[in-house]
Amino acid sequence: MSKFLKNLINKSTSQKTITSSTAYQDDDEINYATEIEGSIEGSSVYGAFPVESSDSTDYSCTETVKDIQLIFEGENKDTFVLVPGLLPYDTIELPFFGGIIVADYWRDVKEQIDDPYITNPNSFGSLHDRAVELYYQIKGGQVDYGRSHSRRFCHRQLGQTYEGLVPDWSPENPIVLIGKGYGATTALHLQHLLSTNFFGQHTSGNMVKGVICWSAPHRGSTLPYYLGLEPGSKCIVNPISILQLLLSLIHLICYFSFLERFFNFNLNDQWYLASKSEGGEQSLCSALTARSRFTYFGDNFLVDWSVEGARTRYSGDEKDKHILDPNCVYINYISTCQTWKSKITGYHWPRLSWRNLHTTFISFILGRYKFSPDVEQKVLRTASSTFWPNDGSLSVYSQQPPPHQQILMNIALDQRLYDPIEHETTPGVWYNVYVDDRTQTFLFDSEPFLATLPLIEHILKWSLIKKFNEFLMRNVDDFESFYVNFVEYCERKLVLSGQHEDNIDTSSKSYNTTIIAEHVEKYTSDKAGLEWIHKIETIEILNSPSKMFYWVKKYQASLENGILPESGSNDKISGNPFTATPCMQGPTFVKAKHKLTAEDYKASVI
Repeated sequence: MSKFLKNLINKSTSQKTITSSTAYQDDDEINYATEIEGSIEGSSVYGAFPVESSDSTDYSCTETVKDIQLIFEGENKDTFVLVPGLLPYDTIELPFFGGIIVADYWRDVKEQIDDPYITNPNSFGSLHDRAVELYYQIKGGQVDYGRSHSRRFCHRQLGQTYEGLVPDWSPENPIVLIGKGYGATTALHLQHLLSTNFFGQHTSGNMVKGVICWSAPHRGSTLPYYLGLEPGSKCIVNPISILQLLLSLIHLICYFSFLERFFNFNLNDQWYLASKSEGGEQSLCSALTARSRFTYFGDNFLVDWSVEGARTRYSGDEKDKHILDPNCVYINYISTCQTWKSKITGYHWPRLSWRNLHTTFISFILGRYKFSPDVEQKVLRTASSTFWPNDGSLSVYSQQPPPHQQILMNIALDQRLYDPIEHETTPGVWYNVYVDDRTQTFLFDSEPFLATLPLIEHILKWSLIKKFNEFLMRNVDDFESFYVNFVEYCERKLVLSGQHEDNIDTSSKSYNTTIIAEHVEKYTSDKAGLEWIHKIETIEILNSPSKMFYWVKKYQASLENGILPESGSNDKISGNPFTATPCMQGPTFVKAKHKLTAEDYKASVI
């Protein structure tokens, strides 16, 4: 029987439908917007397959590489360090009814990892400053931002002193960094500083066993430009903008020491943002107008958060680029499917979900914000529509790793079984995991905000609320269908009336610019994806006797009836008996299952 099952597994895996995969050349002058439309929404980018990078490095599966698996429990459990992004918090608790927890930033991760180390670098600093603080918070010692860096940006060289979360941190005792958003890019920059021995303590990149990113702005975000950052300036902010208001608020909080202790921005020791009476350099007027070295010199979050700042991290000299360490595991979770694309204007609209209400406005802005042709040419180096698909706070395109770093597989995760974090993975290359439903992930399976509140969970159990919720769940497709059709109907009327003709999707039009690189498609082998999926399915079945006998029994029954198992049809088996459908229907060679996209309504919209 074991031989029969082995043949069945081998044959069923080889029978998977595999579509041609495409990876696009992407260097400092990246191609225009058709790249994102073709590679994410319309092709098999969601399949598990190896992708060639722009540096043409060969990472074929025949190369002998020792796979690594992260250990989450037991005596040999890895050391996990959590790195927060912008505006981090631990827990937000309301002083009512004995304390109601509104949000817990790391609740999803702490449910899977016992007692992880939580760091707290300054909220609005540059990647360099945050990575340096992160190092000393983990290792211990007084923060040293570097003499040349401090002189260049005119801030103090030395900062706070920390005891160290992991004092014995070394290449023999590596850690695993888990970062969300801006914290993920901070973790990667820390590894870059370690690999270049910035700290002068014989550090190396293999002091980090793994880097796990969730919704990381690898290629920057367009949101700062909407909030008031002047394109092309890197650090100049429009004086009448939301970003200017935010900077003024930051300076006022740092000016008043009691507020700074409450919000804990950790900027005073470095930038002298306290009042003059407390040893700083700020006057009340300069605090109100956000005039300081922190704002003017560009050593802050605005630069590294923007598209231009992100590009400088991978388009400069080779010595400044972060090269992936061959002994480190890299898993990049890309949050998707929070928007749908209108086929009338090409804009991306937020989906109907109460879980996304707090990011609906940002999603609406990101899904339609359009730059001038000059900004697209000189700043974005791509069309504005490239950045329209988003997860509510960050564009899907922004979450893709830098073009000079190797991607081994792109995986559409609609079953938790295929989450690479629970399996042995090849170090030194990226695993891109496109996540439609975060409950299918191992680490990020719950919402940190509102959705996991005990109070809300209790309310949802009330009889009337439960029935109403069940009614919404049964009709959610109909509601969203009506929503999509209504929006596209309004857009069609506006376009036909001539009021918004300039809003018609232009992603398919040719741009008359001088710096567009030739659009090169590289077709790659899917051998690595086949081998990886086959290994997971084989281990899963062989380690579970109940599943093994279930599939064997079902297969034998199908042979007796002459019907393909799980085919859902009455087609008879002909020829080779091993033409049945796969034992386990893996999602990794199939386009991601989006709910109610514009394409789903193509037949219903005239």
